[in-house]
Amino acid sequence: MEKRDLDFLNEQTGCENEFSEVKINVSTKTIENHADMVKAIKDFAPVDGWISLQSSSAKRIQNANFDVGNEHVLAGEFYNSNGLSLSVRFNGEHWALITYLESEEGELVIKRNVRQLSKINDNTYLNYAVFYKLDSKLDPKLGYRPYCSAFIGFSEE
Repeated sequence: MEKRDLDFLNEQTGCENEFSEVKINVSTKTIENHADMVKAIKDFAPVDGWISLQSSSAKRIQNANFDVGNEHVLAGEFYNSNGLSLSVRFNGEHWALITYLESEEGELVIKRNVRQLSKINDNTYLNYAVFYKLDSKLDPKLGYRPYCSAFIGFSEE
């Protein structure tokens, strides 16, 4: 994308540098066993994140020392000190673990950081990097389309 195109996008939103061009690596791993999936999250060493359990509401995780007890993990999103984001989803049979990392060797995309109010309290936000790319299967005149999003931590404001 040319600089003038990024400038146009940022001008339309009224925010300076809201959109930027980056490269991202996305990788997916499937895990069949619940204990192995919990271990994978702990090995990821999250510094921030949230986890949703089958019998209780979602809760914030601020390090790798969390305990799910006998609960079944349905979903979660985590961020570690290396700038890596991990998304976990249970599909009824196994867990998909998806990692996102901005990297010079990655796929060229456009990034926009967004935040959403969490259910923790009225001043805690979930922060995400949302990535857009041109879809090679569609007419390029349709422009950039949402590709994926990566959790990048909570913030208090």
